Amino acid sequence: MTSTTYLESARETSAGRRRHVKKARLTQQIATVAGELFRAHGYAAVTMEQIAAAADVSKRTLYKYFPVKEAILAHLLEAELAHDLANPGFQFDAEAPFRSNATALLAESAAWCERHPDYLLPYIRYKFIVFTPGEESAGQGTDGGDMVYAWKQLITAGQQGGELDPTRPAEELAFYFHYLYLAALMRWITDRRHDLRQEFAKVVGLFLDGAVRPPTSAA
Repeated sequence: MTSTTYLESARETSAGRRRHVKKARLTQQIATVAGELFRAHGYAAVTMEQIAAAADVSKRTLYKYFPVKEAILAHLLEAELAHDLANPGFQFDAEAPFRSNATALLAESAAWCERHPDYLLPYIRYKFIVFTPGEESAGQGTDGGDMVYAWKQLITAGQQGGELDPTRPAEELAFYFHYLYLAALMRWITDRRHDLRQEFAKVVGLFLDGAVRPPTSAA
């Protein structure tokens, strides 16, 4: 005989799944509508009120899912980035050194960033504002959905190949590398005279070689 406790637990599990599916669908609905508005009118011109009206949700519901407009933008960009990271151009050669793998991945990232110049500054500002230690490697990172996870993969391969220091946690090194990456991106956003690929190349050099003065050759 099936116990009442088991039936109640099963019902609760089923209800929880339905709520999760409903939340995911509504999140995607809002993000899709917002993306269409951003492309049609420009990110800066679109208001949360317009997004709520176009998505056919109340402002209260909108703010429950996305407390600020930048959160919607982050959701959109990270979803696209996750998709792009799954493409062959973002794959790396486990036998190649970290420098060549990171340079190749950053070249792909530069192309991606150049397709979103108007979105990047508010996106990066938002990421710094909401940053919480320990969360960079959580969430999407577990399935390859963000850049930190990609850096961690490359660094782990470099450690296994004897190129990088294996005594430092790969996750920690990925964190440092990611914020060097964001710093280079901020530099490019605020001054387009810089070449983004060159800025990213400097990141790889700084990460691998440091900022020490190179030894002078003997006369």
